[in-house]
Amino acid sequence: MSSWILGLALAVLAAVLAVIYLWLVRRPETETAAGLRALANLRWREFATLIAQAMQQRGLRDASHGTDAQAGADSSNSQLLLMTDGDSRCLLSCKHGMAYRLRSGSVDELAGAMDLAGARSGILLTEGRAEREALSAAAERGIEVIDGRRLWPLLKPYMPADTTRRIVNAATAQAKRHTFIALGGALVLGLLVAVVLPQMGSGGEPAPAAPVVAGEPAAGPAAAKPAAAIAAEADDTGTLDADPDDETLARYQGDIARAVTGMAGVSRAYWLTRATLVVDRIGSEQVVWPQICAELERYPALRTVRVQLNPRPDSEDKVRWRQCRTM
Repeated sequence: MSSWILGLALAVLAAVLAVIYLWLVRRPETETAAGLRALANLRWREFATLIAQAMQQRGLRDASHGTDAQAGADSSNSQLLLMTDGDSRCLLSCKHGMAYRLRSGSVDELAGAMDLAGARSGILLTEGRAEREALSAAAERGIEVIDGRRLWPLLKPYMPADTTRRIVNAATAQAKRHTFIALGGALVLGLLVAVVLPQMGSGGEPAPAAPVVAGEPAAGPAAAKPAAAIAAEADDTGTLDADPDDETLARYQGDIARAVTGMAGVSRAYWLTRATLVVDRIGSEQVVWPQICAELERYPALRTVRVQLNPRPDSEDKVRWRQCRTM
């Protein structure tokens, strides 16, 4: 699979997941948090009015006016509201403030107040959070718990329209802003995958060390020495130096690269390292290989080098590594 296709697919997947999270999870959380702060800033009477309006939709009526239903409240932000549903009574315990963390003690307190008020049901309500032990105790006593996660959706329809609009618009604007950032991040991620992945795939090959290509002059004074001088270096048996110095060895390699490049069936030859000769062939290996070995046999110091035979273009052949001699 092309790295660009993979990068595009990854970018699209990351963008879709980010949009789903930002709009279906993060935006409601942001709106709820802002709504609860707005509720917590209300005075008690304003907060109680919203609760009474919400409870009316459940068929409950406020019965605390002119009664002593709020007796025993622990503070101005923790009040009891007596509601009626026909002949039955329901007692609401309102913990007004986001700092509340309801525990089983709050449930026990409401249960005791219900017995005193003759209420058959109870609701524990707060902008804060109900701990697990409070939820378990409330379930055992048949008391409903409404904490911040449920309170804002319950009271949102009864908040002033301009306040609700401002909260919703702010949450939506934040979601849009974060969406643009997420889309940009997804695009960068896709580009990184498309660009870096091919480099990682070829990272195992050694970096070429100044290849010697036919037609290019070798560095240093070795390039100026004519081929006739090389022949003069041969001993009486017609072979070249078996242990040449670095300068001479570089000259030998340049001569080999030029000679192999000029052979039939070879498009280019160059030295990848001092011990690896790369040959790009366009002919069959059966034709090219004997010619390469014949040339390398002329140089005792280079007879055992490794030869990388690259496949012909548009063929299914694989790269092969061969040696004319092993020692």
